[in-house]
Amino acid sequence: MAEDIQDTKDQDQTAPETAEAQTAPETAEAQTAPETAELQEGPDYGVAVEDAGTLRKKVTVTIPAEKIAAKREEMFGELRTSAQVPGFRIGRAPRRLLEKRFGKEVQRDVRNAILGDSLGKAIEKSKLKVLGEPDMDIDAIELPESGDLTYGFEVEVAPEFDLPELKGIPVNKPALAITDARVDEAIERIRLSHARYEDADAAAAAHDVVVVAAKITGDGIEEMTTTATLRVAPGQVEGLPMMDLGEKLTGKQAGESVELSVKVPDVHPNESWQGKQAKVDLTINQVRKRVLPTVDDEYAKAMGYESLAELREGLKARMGVQVEMEVRRAMRQQVDEYLAANTNFELPEGVAKRYAARLLQRRRVDLLERGLPKDQVEERMTQIQASVAQEAKRDLKISFILGKIADERSIEVADEEINAQVAYMAQQYGQRPERMRHQLEADGTLEQVAMSIRDGKVVKQLLSDAAVTEAAADPTAEDKAAPAKKTAKKAGKKAAKKAAAEPAAEDKAAPAKKTAKKAGKKAKAEKEAGQDETTEAGGADETAETGEEQ
Repeated sequence: MAEDIQDTKDQDQTAPETAEAQTAPETAEAQTAPETAELQEGPDYGVAVEDAGTLRKKVTVTIPAEKIAAKREEMFGELRTSAQVPGFRIGRAPRRLLEKRFGKEVQRDVRNAILGDSLGKAIEKSKLKVLGEPDMDIDAIELPESGDLTYGFEVEVAPEFDLPELKGIPVNKPALAITDARVDEAIERIRLSHARYEDADAAAAAHDVVVVAAKITGDGIEEMTTTATLRVAPGQVEGLPMMDLGEKLTGKQAGESVELSVKVPDVHPNESWQGKQAKVDLTINQVRKRVLPTVDDEYAKAMGYESLAELREGLKARMGVQVEMEVRRAMRQQVDEYLAANTNFELPEGVAKRYAARLLQRRRVDLLERGLPKDQVEERMTQIQASVAQEAKRDLKISFILGKIADERSIEVADEEINAQVAYMAQQYGQRPERMRHQLEADGTLEQVAMSIRDGKVVKQLLSDAAVTEAAADPTAEDKAAPAKKTAKKAGKKAAKKAAAEPAAEDKAAPAKKTAKKAGKKAKAEKEAGQDETTEAGGADETAETGEEQ
């Protein structure tokens, strides 16, 4: 009896399915519609392009009704195979119930699928060189009950321009000497890199460190509190650059407060803050005084040298690389100026703002490649951020020009080149390359590394075809460099002679370790001396050009 009841129940549930199958032939069509849509593309999209401002285009797209209907049938066909409708087995619900129950969701999915498919094809068909994402309000677009769908969006496009003559670019190659003043600067950089900080019950002075509690407020800015460790120098809190931070903090002691007014940069990561006026209140909790080592013979010995005089001569002997980088940097700047002055085109209005953010990333890459201490990187970034809007337009123009040259000459950047550059940067900070790459990918800087390498390769080609005029050499430069070369040569002969006279390696293991340690200290000192030799405009491009020197 129970079986008879169950059979009857099953028959009752299947009866509507049979009736629906007999009276609704469109259901069978719906099930085959997806295959039909995939096999034939149907009518093409209609695409119209018109000007919408400086290097801005409005694209109007028309989707034929046939494509909308095919996509709708495809969606309902997929839905029928998985939808759960009370009273029906999965895959057996009638179409009219599916439309009633899921109509709005399917309509939205159809719209999104059609927009996603047609957007890229419309841009491809228009043959526009689009910059950034299309400007459109998807939620404002609704599918019509019948007929074609017409929607529009705006995009910024790359400028079209002719390149100037690229052969024979006039470039003056400066003749730079390794002077005593340059060595003094290098020693001071080493000294600053060895600064230590001690808690003190005293007023803060330039380049000391303070621990502060910060409160950020402003019209349209939700109050934020945080803690930070800041140098008494230009700096930033939560991405707000404060050029007068050092002046405000100088002379202040623990327990005192300062107030700064900051206009939020247009490139600030929090878009709701951009362009607004913010107030930053800092309460000083602790002052840490900077203590610098005394530069004397003892200091030089700690660096692996016998005396201060030997430290000076050693640095002088190794400063040739920094001088070469400075020469290349000066020549690169002349190439950039030539390209900018001899190429005329307007810049996209919105791209300059976005490029300013990328320019900050590019400058950070430059500083990281130089191996500057993190606190100095942040200080420099504050100074750069204050003027980034002015630099962005010039750099954007040069970037477009170098990009077009790279395209015309098929200059590309291989993954191996990027990996080598990342490994070099990681070495500067004693990190594993994998970790450095992860950091660069996380903040979007890795793309700037690739662009920097590409630009460096382009400039290297342009310099090879340039009309280079070498400046007259300083007659005293060779005399100044000679002692360094002589010292280096003498040291090499002395080391070779000493090595020949050494007894068995087993008896000299400890001195050998000591010598290696001493050499390591020397290498570190020489690296620290050259950290600040490059300016913000160099860095990555120079490294890309001289990978063999790494």
